[in-house]
Amino acid sequence: MYLVDTSVWVEFLRKSGTPEIQERLRPIIREDQAALTDWIILELMTGLRSAEKPSSLLKRLEPVSRLPFPDGGWKSAWDLAASLRRRGVTPSAADCFLATIAIHHSVELLHCDVDFEHIAEHCALKTVNWIKLLR
Repeated sequence: MYLVDTSVWVEFLRKSGTPEIQERLRPIIREDQAALTDWIILELMTGLRSAEKPSSLLKRLEPVSRLPFPDGGWKSAWDLAASLRRRGVTPSAADCFLATIAIHHSVELLHCDVDFEHIAEHCALKTVNWIKLLR
């Protein structure tokens, strides 16, 4: 199972998105190996174009598994953020939140965001980096 980051969903959902990402993600979704979080849905909603309807996006994402934020997750996320900061890594709060979920659920984080690679160097986060697929 993969926690699919917003950076990948954007490329997948856009008509003008990266074809190779779209082709690679389709079978992952079909095989029920893709997951997302409510936070990722929120990020996608903030990027909707004026002609797009929130209900259409939700319908497209409905079959994708949701990973909940774990009980005690805030302390884990805070500890991760503080630990990274001490090491000179300054990810966003959202990236720490998603990394915490991926670590807790023992899933790989599928992304197109170099910040997750920096995070993974210092914790138990496992990643699949699709940055090179961007055009």
